[in-house]
Amino acid sequence: MHSRLVATRVERGRSGDPRQMRAPLRCAVVLAVACVLPPALAQAQVPFDRRDEFVKRVPDFRARQKASYGALEALVGEVERREQRGEKAVCAHQILNEVEWLIAYTTDFPRIAARLDAAREALAAPDPGDAPDAADGAWGQCATEWFFKLDFSYDHFAEAGTSGRPAEVAPHFLDRINSPEALSAHLLGLQISDIAATGIDHRRELNETTADIMRLILRDWPPGYSWRPELKATLKDLLLNRMRDPATGYWGAWYKTGDGLVKTVDLSLTFHIVSYLGGDVGGWPALIDTTLAIKGERYPNGWQSTVGYDNHHDMDVVELFRLGWPNASAEQRVAIAREIALMLDWCLTKSVQPDGSFKISPEDESIETSFYFGTSFLVRAGYFDKARRFWTDRDFPEAPALRAKLIAQMTARLHEGAGAEGGYYYRNALKQLSVTAAQ
Repeated sequence: MHSRLVATRVERGRSGDPRQMRAPLRCAVVLAVACVLPPALAQAQVPFDRRDEFVKRVPDFRARQKASYGALEALVGEVERREQRGEKAVCAHQILNEVEWLIAYTTDFPRIAARLDAAREALAAPDPGDAPDAADGAWGQCATEWFFKLDFSYDHFAEAGTSGRPAEVAPHFLDRINSPEALSAHLLGLQISDIAATGIDHRRELNETTADIMRLILRDWPPGYSWRPELKATLKDLLLNRMRDPATGYWGAWYKTGDGLVKTVDLSLTFHIVSYLGGDVGGWPALIDTTLAIKGERYPNGWQSTVGYDNHHDMDVVELFRLGWPNASAEQRVAIAREIALMLDWCLTKSVQPDGSFKISPEDESIETSFYFGTSFLVRAGYFDKARRFWTDRDFPEAPALRAKLIAQMTARLHEGAGAEGGYYYRNALKQLSVTAAQ
């Protein structure tokens, strides 16, 4: 599950008017604010703007970042237009994901300029699609960072894993984390960032790497690759005992600053860990209280996008509530039911369009992922299936009609030619609706 184009984690409000700007990937978050928690959970935390740390290293960081985003926006728009026409832009999409990360999480402006040029070249040539590297088996041929190659590879490994097909090329690029020592050093090295000293914020890399390696190691994917047998226990020990903040029940990026260590709560990282461990994480009273308390904060430190609700974040929240429901108090259950009802109303009245598509939000990665996250939220909230409606006894008689529209939309788009995501998200959204899509 990667963050992809058109949004992943900058609050587009970082420069300029956020309502006028299109987030290119769901990943960049500029503000990492230590949230206000219930008194029982509160720690001595101060508001923290990670941009201040970048400015310590590059005094004109904000101006240079703003200019870089301006160059990125035009290229993102071109990828989206091609996707709307049913054309593929896989290579450019991969490059722009990497560019967005560089802009939001680093001070490497020469590399940003070079990767923007690479994206322009990719858009000027026929799209080559993607294939595993003949030497190490990594997908993401137009990406240069290891964690992006891991993320792009995951989609293919997941489809191979569910079918039992071995990877097309032995994925030796995974060898770098295939020991307890290597895995521990890699994850712990990503959890704490010293931006002023290095010019790098590891938050996005931590989130995506954790999400991908959890699913691969815990599910023994990809078929044919041998993970060290001790890795499952090592991974669980890292996550549950070494990388979690017990005061909030959450996981998040931590930052070295002149004032000491700042710990932030991260909705996406917490969702990934809790979800892929099937909810078997303990600490549920604090985790639920924290989730409710951060509703008004900006993603990833809360639920909110630049314009309010967002299907991707709402999917994360409703899944945390679903997994935590058996451990929730009566008071927490009332609050959970109220919040899911509000999210569902927003999705059905503001996000779902008359033709069965979803309105592109400022934090969608692509048209394809807008369908995936919108569908996933509705499925996880039990909108289409009363047996999954853990939070209410309400009926939704209009649900079958919307399900049929969603299926028709995604099936047609797959037939016409999958866009920036290669069809992976359409196929998985259809699977959630109990439909098997042709490859």
